[in-house]
Amino acid sequence: MPATLLRSDQVRHLDVPDGRIAYYVTGATAHTAPVIVWVHGLPLDSRSWAAQQEYFDTRARNVFLDLRGYGASSKLPAAVPSITALYVADLAALIEHLRLTDPMLVGFASAGHVALRLAAEHPHLVGKLAVINGSPKFRRSADWPYGFDEKGIAHFTDAAAERGIEGITDAVLDPELAFADVDAARAAELGAWFREMSHNAGVRSLLGFFENISLDDDRALLPAIKAPTLLMASTIGQEVPTGVSLYLRTAIGRARLAELPGADHFAFATRPELVNSLLDSFLTS
Repeated sequence: MPATLLRSDQVRHLDVPDGRIAYYVTGATAHTAPVIVWVHGLPLDSRSWAAQQEYFDTRARNVFLDLRGYGASSKLPAAVPSITALYVADLAALIEHLRLTDPMLVGFASAGHVALRLAAEHPHLVGKLAVINGSPKFRRSADWPYGFDEKGIAHFTDAAAERGIEGITDAVLDPELAFADVDAARAAELGAWFREMSHNAGVRSLLGFFENISLDDDRALLPAIKAPTLLMASTIGQEVPTGVSLYLRTAIGRARLAELPGADHFAFATRPELVNSLLDSFLTS
């Protein structure tokens, strides 16, 4: 991993209702530097943005958030009605606490979902929005052909019930599904690194997606997003089909779509040069 990997001595904390969130601030210190807020997806934490930190620390002030249940943040409170609403509130609190003005918000996968809702419900907090393989709805229905069916969800929840964190981590990071765009050595390296983050998060955090977040349907919120939006879609990723990003492109007024040819779901880590180049261009446009 890059030498700029976030370290435990860099972590800061913000107290929020029923817990606290961990975040890191790195990169440019000039008052005029652009600000990027990075939000990781399942089953990771802020350290997963290492390739982005290395690239953007000379270009921007970077804020990395550990969602509750992940990294150095506190665990999820008991009986949360909506985990997405909790994450949106935490993210809004952090942006307001740091007094960030028009930051670019980057969310991956499940955090892309969080970023979409934040941009819709709190448009004054987002200057630009970038979503990597995110979706407004993760379960299939009669009017939504994308995402998981009941059998697909059960694959993950059953794995957790049978083998705990090992089982659900194996399911989420299944080599038959993940890292198809890198060689075996790099796949093994990324797999081991991501597994450590998943183990740190624990079963309850990961099930929070499959049993709670995946029930959301945020399609009606999308027209409220006013920020310029960059949608990045991996063409061979199975978790979020490219059709989702095509839908988002039509539903969000100021959106542009960039397909990532031959890229798998974790494109920010497997194809960082491509992802970073697109984000850099969007940041400075």
